[in-house]
Amino acid sequence: MKKSKVTLLATSLIVATATLSACGNSSTVTPKVLKAGNFDITYDNKSSAINGGQLKVAYESDSPFKAQWLSELDDDATFSTMTSPSGGALFNVNSSFKIQNGGPANISFDKAAKTATITLRKNLKWSDGSEVTAKDYEFQYEVIADPAYGSDRWTSLLSNIVGMDDFHNSKSKTISGITFPDGANGKVIKLQFKENKPGFTQSGNGYFLESADPYNYLKGIAPKDLASSPKTTTNPLVFGLFMPVNIVTGESIKYVPNPYYYGKKPKLSSIIYSTVSTDKAAAALKAGQYDFINGMVSSQYTAVKNLKGYVTLGNQDLFLSLMYFNLGHYDEAKSLNVQDRKTPLQDEAVREALGYARNVAEVDDKFSNGLATPANGMIPPIFSQFTDANAKGYEKQNLAKANQLLEDDGWKLNKSTGYREKDGKTLSFVYAARQGDANQETIDQNYIQQWQKIGVKVTLYNGKLMEFNSWVDKMTTPPGANDWDITDGSWSLSSEPSQQDLFSAAAPYNFGHFNDPEITNDMNNIDSVKADNSAYRKAAFIKYSNDMIKKAYVVPTNFDIAYTPVNKRVTGMSVDYGDNNLWSNIGVSSNSMATK
Repeated sequence: MKKSKVTLLATSLIVATATLSACGNSSTVTPKVLKAGNFDITYDNKSSAINGGQLKVAYESDSPFKAQWLSELDDDATFSTMTSPSGGALFNVNSSFKIQNGGPANISFDKAAKTATITLRKNLKWSDGSEVTAKDYEFQYEVIADPAYGSDRWTSLLSNIVGMDDFHNSKSKTISGITFPDGANGKVIKLQFKENKPGFTQSGNGYFLESADPYNYLKGIAPKDLASSPKTTTNPLVFGLFMPVNIVTGESIKYVPNPYYYGKKPKLSSIIYSTVSTDKAAAALKAGQYDFINGMVSSQYTAVKNLKGYVTLGNQDLFLSLMYFNLGHYDEAKSLNVQDRKTPLQDEAVREALGYARNVAEVDDKFSNGLATPANGMIPPIFSQFTDANAKGYEKQNLAKANQLLEDDGWKLNKSTGYREKDGKTLSFVYAARQGDANQETIDQNYIQQWQKIGVKVTLYNGKLMEFNSWVDKMTTPPGANDWDITDGSWSLSSEPSQQDLFSAAAPYNFGHFNDPEITNDMNNIDSVKADNSAYRKAAFIKYSNDMIKKAYVVPTNFDIAYTPVNKRVTGMSVDYGDNNLWSNIGVSSNSMATK
């Protein structure tokens, strides 16, 4: 399974959004009916797939994607989702994201030796026919750990591999804890860890990587040029079922079957995967332009849920949206977040007040069509084994409590201006809100009005919503900008719920730059040896979430259910996270879109 991305994108390691998967279907086997809320997870099309056919898929986005096929250099959840037909994940998973054998590679652990052994399939090849090798697996660690490549995926989690810190800090030219029992051109890799971790068997755990890079294809490219090279942007090698043959940067990708793929041949002859803007998505479905669209926002659900010729699938989303506060900067030399910004937001009471002032439940009721739920903690309900369903966060507006927090913190209301002051300074902030669907500015202006009710003056960054890619650059470019105070982030999360990659002291994606020893200790407890005990790990997650709510370095906003309208000509369709066949069994029953 691939790793966290923001809507923006997040995380170290194989970072990618939880991608839509397509599973098999046949006329002789009735698939198990799976549900998420009121949604089916699979579509049981009784018609058979034709031989060949072109699937037309879209991802909803109001910004052009940035093509980057190396996950360790990719920051774009849109593009990550759009690469899913080409594979990329080495390990199969089940519906709970546990790593399973039988995929492009298997992995086994020796707890006594603190090692993992990864064995690539003997017939695993790149789309040019060359072998996927042990060195290809190791090379992605070099790209992440060597600052010259410009990856922002480095986190302290990788330091658990022996030798990673020395390589990252230029004290060694090799990573001593990654070895090749059968040689660099072989199919076996051994990882030597400092400690065993409870999340090792969970995909997306962050302690080891789950993809590979074509080393021989890329080795002649200077590190500083790798991210912009055509070999990683428009002419990549892949090892999955489909390979890209035409990439229109920012707009679309055409796929055809990879002739060197080891597994089952696809039913489809090609896939066109495009982007579609939010304001055109519903109309495009009504016109039968796409078989399905990923990433549709909740406000569009009523417009598409009863479309003729379509069914709607859904699943709990690996998703969390949050409000962030700018508290410091990122020290690249030390790979460390430094909480040193001079701002009233350093006061816990101010952050809490801003959280309690928001009317998130009211916004969800008006705009989400029941697909968004105010978040009561940091861990989405899809990981119910690690959450407290009765926990309370900032999901209910409490203006009285917000006002009292500010009053007790010494911020007194100036009745002539309507804003609070202390030491002669007005309590005012810049809100780096970003563009979204047609309702986004209404929602953000609503929050500004709620903050005004508690005497806090908030203005939009440069007086308007930020374009998405500009926002990403501002939030992720070290050391960080000093010209904003509040922003929102949405994350397509990892399939392992530990959040070290988002909020650890070393995490580049901790773009509020808080650094708190207690939170660090909480996260370390989640990933400690003691957490092999499931009860201990659950308690550690709950304490972490409660402490994050109390300290309010970030304020969780929403959890989501993701939905996908699917044309009825599509066969073998599923949004089950445990579908490892992905695109191998998806097909179409006709060359024309269904209209009834």
